[in-house]
Amino acid sequence: MRGSRDFWLFALTLASAASALVSIAAAETLLALAFLGWLLFRPGRIIWPSYTLPLCAFMATTVISLAMSPQPELGVASVRKFVLFAMAFLAANFVSTTSRARISYRVLLAVSAGASILALVQFTNAYIKFRTTHDLADDPTVLTRMTGFMGHWITFSAEQLLVWCAAIPALMILSRRWVAPAAVTGSALVLSFTRSVWLGAVAGLLAVAINLPRRTLIGAALPVGLVAVGASGLIQHRVMMSFQEQAFAPDAGRVALLSGGLQMIRDHPLFGVGPERIHSEFPRYYSGTDLARANFYYGHLENNIVQIGAERGLLCLAAFFWFIFELYASLVAMLRTTGESTRWIVLSALAALTGFMVAGLFEYNFGDSEVLLLFLFIVSIPYGLRTEEAADV
Repeated sequence: MRGSRDFWLFALTLASAASALVSIAAAETLLALAFLGWLLFRPGRIIWPSYTLPLCAFMATTVISLAMSPQPELGVASVRKFVLFAMAFLAANFVSTTSRARISYRVLLAVSAGASILALVQFTNAYIKFRTTHDLADDPTVLTRMTGFMGHWITFSAEQLLVWCAAIPALMILSRRWVAPAAVTGSALVLSFTRSVWLGAVAGLLAVAINLPRRTLIGAALPVGLVAVGASGLIQHRVMMSFQEQAFAPDAGRVALLSGGLQMIRDHPLFGVGPERIHSEFPRYYSGTDLARANFYYGHLENNIVQIGAERGLLCLAAFFWFIFELYASLVAMLRTTGESTRWIVLSALAALTGFMVAGLFEYNFGDSEVLLLFLFIVSIPYGLRTEEAADV
């Protein structure tokens, strides 16, 4: 009976993580059901990941920042988002065998490939239209990028980044037929034309490359490389848009966002300007002449580190760094001691973590609910694996 309950809680947890690629409402509903089931049935001992304390420190300093905010009512959503952290503990407690880890990656790859196919259809339709209009508003490399099931291309591409990075080491133990879904996901990464995830993908691959067989590296990188070569003209067009400030203001706005964020940290070092108050505070720090005509989004600062420091203060930023450091330190320690049967799972977590952090230097992916949910699932799996139970599902 206990084993049956444990399996269904695993199934709900995995369904929540996979649903993040399709619908945040479905993902959060399934997450709530899994957590409620865990509270009710308590099928086994609780596993606390080593990053539990820094994660609690991050939450505590966020609450303090909210209490110190001149408009605390605006930042309540930041505290509500704490419920997403339940995914970390569910993954650590119920993705508890290598068999379940394999199932998890098969499901994530299958759903990700489906979302990527939809996105590639979106890109094709948008490109055909753009060839007719030549209008920036219709450009599928800039303002009409593929979104899959998501509402924005940044969310879509950040999720595909996590799955693709994590899938690279998984290809060592998954059968050859899973190379195709990974290739489709990687192709969508290239054609998302999101430069931050391009950098994240390269970093995630390099972070684990030395530990992977040559066949796995070729199977992961070759399809993506071929797509990149085929789309080289469009990639060059996308990169050149970065230097056309008048035509494409969001790139020019990144400098203003960075400058404004650093000034906010200087003026409000301990507690920040308050959760969810970047949008209302940024106009005071904008050095341009007319923000209304600047044509870039300033609801967040396009950088995890600057965003957290400016919004919640250096105490909260220190907790965030502690959390990330503990993730890296514990995963590297696991890599040194784990057996061959679970080594790929630790490498998957390290690849996804590295891709996430590098991409987060150019976008606020830690604040994106769908991305955060998927990220916590992938990096938390190694903490709960019990290799002696690998035969149990």
